[in-house]
Amino acid sequence: MRRRYPAAVFVLAALLAGAAHAEQPLFASDALLELTLIVDFDDLCRPRETEDCEFAATSLEYKDDAGRRRSLPVEVKVRGGWRSLTRNCTAPLLWVRFDEEHVAGTPFEGQSLLPLTTHCGKGLSLDLARQQATRSDYEQYLLREYLGHRLYRQLTDYAVGARLARISYPDPGKSRQTQRHYAFFTEHFGSVAARTGSKWLPRGNFDETRLDPQASATLAMFHYMIGNTDWSIARERNTALLFKDGRQIPMPYDLDMSGLVDAIYAGPAPGLPIDDVRERFFLGYCQPGTDWDSVFALFDEHRPALLSLAGEVPGLNSRSHRRMGRYLEEFFDIIARPAERTQYIVEHCQPWPPATDDHTSPLQAR
Repeated sequence: MRRRYPAAVFVLAALLAGAAHAEQPLFASDALLELTLIVDFDDLCRPRETEDCEFAATSLEYKDDAGRRRSLPVEVKVRGGWRSLTRNCTAPLLWVRFDEEHVAGTPFEGQSLLPLTTHCGKGLSLDLARQQATRSDYEQYLLREYLGHRLYRQLTDYAVGARLARISYPDPGKSRQTQRHYAFFTEHFGSVAARTGSKWLPRGNFDETRLDPQASATLAMFHYMIGNTDWSIARERNTALLFKDGRQIPMPYDLDMSGLVDAIYAGPAPGLPIDDVRERFFLGYCQPGTDWDSVFALFDEHRPALLSLAGEVPGLNSRSHRRMGRYLEEFFDIIARPAERTQYIVEHCQPWPPATDDHTSPLQAR
C-alpha cells in the first residue's frame, strides 16, 4: 500500500533541516574534543523507569582556540532505549540541548539538540553489574561503535556524522576527583537532511514503494560487514529515513549490538539461526531493481580506506585493532568470491515486500 505523507510531516522536516547549517564546525573535523560535563548520573531521571522526565540544566566546558576554558549552558536528558535502563548502563546515553544564543563562535555553532553516546558502564557507577567487563572494555566498545559510524560515512553522505570527545566528569560527591571517559556526539537527523538536500521523515512513514533499492542494499551490506542484526528498515528499528527525489533513503544509528563492537552484553536478534554476535547474517531485501554488482563494487572501492580508519581513532588498543581488522577482512574475503557472495548475500536476501513483523519484532508478536 502506498503511504501518503501528511503535509505536516514535510513542514516539520523542512523546519528541522532548514534550521541546521549544511557545514557545521562540530562535524567538519575528526579531531578529539576535550570537554568537561557537570552531571550526576545517579540523579538523572530515566525515561523508561520514570514518567515525565525533563531536561536538567547544567554546563559544558571546552577550550577555545587560545586554550582558554569556556563554559556553555546546556541541558541534558537520558535517551530512551536499552542503554537508558539502570541495570544496563550506569552512565546512560544522553540528549544534550544547547542555547543557540550561546553557541555562536564555539565548536557547537548551529547545534540545538544532539545525541551523546557515553561509555555506559564501569565508571560513575550506580552498581557493580557485569563484573566480567572492565572499564577498558567499555571504553573499547564505545570507540568501536564510533568507528562504525566513520565506516558508514566513508561509504555514503547519507550517514550521521560523529565527533569523538574525551569528557571529564567531576565527581559530585568528591569535589577534587574527576573521571575521564570517551564519548561521541552524533549528527542530528535534520542536519543530515540539510547537508544532503533531503527531508527527514519522522517515524511511521516507511513506504516500500518508495524505498531506494541501492541505498537499502548498501545499508544492509554495511550491517552485514559489521555483523549487526539489531536493525530493520520496515520497522524503522535503529534506522532513520530520509526522503529525496521521490525515494526513501535509510540511514543507520546505534551500532553497539554489532559484531564489530562485540560488547559483552550484545547478541544477535532473537529468532535468527545464529548464536554469536560476530556471526554474520544478511538481512537485506530481495528488492527489484537492486544492482548487486555495483554494491559490491562500492565496498571494494573503499576497502583500503575502510580497513585503515581504525588507525585514526585515538584510544583503540592493539587487541581492538587486530580483532576488527580480521573481522572486516573476513567480510572482504566473502565479497571477493562470487560463489560465496551469491550464497551468503544475493540468494540469502529477505522476502519482498517486507512483512509487518520481522526479526526485530517481539517474539510473542510473531
